[in-house]
Amino acid sequence: MSEEVRPDCAAIESEVAQRLGQGDALSAFDCAAAARRGGIDSPRLRYLMVRALAASGDSLGAMHLYQSLDLGASGDVDSLALAGRIWKDRAFDNPVAERRRWLEKAASAYHHAWEVSGATFPAINAASLFALLGERERAAALAGPIAAAGAAGNYWDAVTLIEALLLLGRGEDALRHAKALEIIGSAGAGDRASTCRQFLRLARSGAVEAESAEAIVDLLRPPPVGVYCGRMFRAGGEGEAGARRAIAAALDDQPLSALIGPLACGADILFAEEAIARRIDLTIILPFAEEDFIAQSVRSGGEAWVARYERCRDAAAMVHFASHSRFVSDDCQFVLGSHTAMGLAKLRARELEAEAIQLAVVDPDVAARSADAIAGTNADIALWQRHGGRTVTIPVGGLDRALQFPPAPTPPAGTRRGLYAILFADFAGFSKLGEAELPIFAHEVMGGIGRVLDEFGEAVLFRNTWGDAVYAIISDPAIAARIALAMQAQLDVLPAGLGLEGHKAGMRTGIHFGPIYRGQDPVVGNELWYGTEVTRTARIEPVTLVGQIYCTQPMAAMLALGDAREFDCDYVGKVRLAKDYGELALYRLSRRAT
Repeated sequence: MSEEVRPDCAAIESEVAQRLGQGDALSAFDCAAAARRGGIDSPRLRYLMVRALAASGDSLGAMHLYQSLDLGASGDVDSLALAGRIWKDRAFDNPVAERRRWLEKAASAYHHAWEVSGATFPAINAASLFALLGERERAAALAGPIAAAGAAGNYWDAVTLIEALLLLGRGEDALRHAKALEIIGSAGAGDRASTCRQFLRLARSGAVEAESAEAIVDLLRPPPVGVYCGRMFRAGGEGEAGARRAIAAALDDQPLSALIGPLACGADILFAEEAIARRIDLTIILPFAEEDFIAQSVRSGGEAWVARYERCRDAAAMVHFASHSRFVSDDCQFVLGSHTAMGLAKLRARELEAEAIQLAVVDPDVAARSADAIAGTNADIALWQRHGGRTVTIPVGGLDRALQFPPAPTPPAGTRRGLYAILFADFAGFSKLGEAELPIFAHEVMGGIGRVLDEFGEAVLFRNTWGDAVYAIISDPAIAARIALAMQAQLDVLPAGLGLEGHKAGMRTGIHFGPIYRGQDPVVGNELWYGTEVTRTARIEPVTLVGQIYCTQPMAAMLALGDAREFDCDYVGKVRLAKDYGELALYRLSRRAT
């Protein structure tokens, strides 16, 4: 990496590396990608960008990016070893019976990096890959010198020694070194998660003694990821002071790797301020357009909250919008924001091999909202616990709840609106069909899609089609994901007679989850499902790669919140949508390997 690095590039590289160390792979990737789009680039930044995509869980996308950026040609040890890491991740993305060829590629890449550099890092990884392949003698030949040399004092040297001892069958020695390790707390959550993942793979594959490896993982596992919620209240007075003391005490009692939540006046902003003071990685989720959110949920508690909101927003690692739509006096908009925050907390915890927990400020002096309320702190607590989550409740009394809300839009009488999954798909290659092929396409391709939708019965609330396009509203996010995957499988083999040999043809599918209107088309009288989120979903499918399914962040979050373990959602990045509809964070949906 001999190219001269600009000072601004060096700063970006440092920021991306820091975010990776904290385990925030998504923001690390977005930061690197944005810098490169802005003309800032270097071999190191390209390496970090690919590493971030790999850390997010997208081994397939990471290898495509690695190859397109030609990282292997750089010859430096980090880039050479990164190929091994990606192939290793790819192996564990596949069923056990299909892993060996990927493990062999990973072992070869790491071994080559070690031969070129003589560095310990690729050596220990090559040793672990040989152990996973059952080549114990080759593993021991690389691990032995590392164990004999001992550790030099930093985190990576220490865990490399521990891994070498495990590979040599010295589990008790490895556990003793782990218990004596005094620098665990100085390591970033992402670094600790990477170590835990490596040791668990070795243990579960039978490559090392499982009991010692799992005990070491328990020592190294990063702290939980927190998602917060709580009451809105006016600033100042003993109520705010008491709330701050209680929130500060809760964060001191429960260390966190990251904290995720909204930024309303009251408890939300106090959580954010205390997280920033403790250097906890903070991600803000806003439910709808920022201008409306400030009016409804920040300024309603008093003007003093607005400047504090802006300081927290600017200091956060990331700010995400569940929707960019304007506020339309619909509780579903707040529900989407809170559900997105909870789901992203679970996704982040999964990346960090950690637990996700909820922290909730409750006011014992305030009567609970009705049991059927869909939004608010009590509803958030009930949903989190219904999905098996642990809640840390923080009782705070004496809050000034005299909030002053601005006038809000009033929808016409009879307006119906709810949260649904939205699916758009089209067939790439349709424009190449001739007149003779259209009946075959209609019967075989669109007919097959119709049969897939039929299989899911009443969960498909609405469907429509024109030409090669399909539009459907589905009651549940997990069912929508199953439908999309079933449609994809239906077209794995295209029917004969379409004349598309040699052309890249297949379905492109986009899925979103959000609030939409339900009514009657005033022109033709048919049922009508409409709204900004429908239009947004329609803009995803044109930028989706042929044969793939892209979903939005709220959709990925809903799948994670519901513990839908049959799916993988791999981060694609912020993608510019069709027809100048802005950028959107998108994920690639696939079926998880068993």
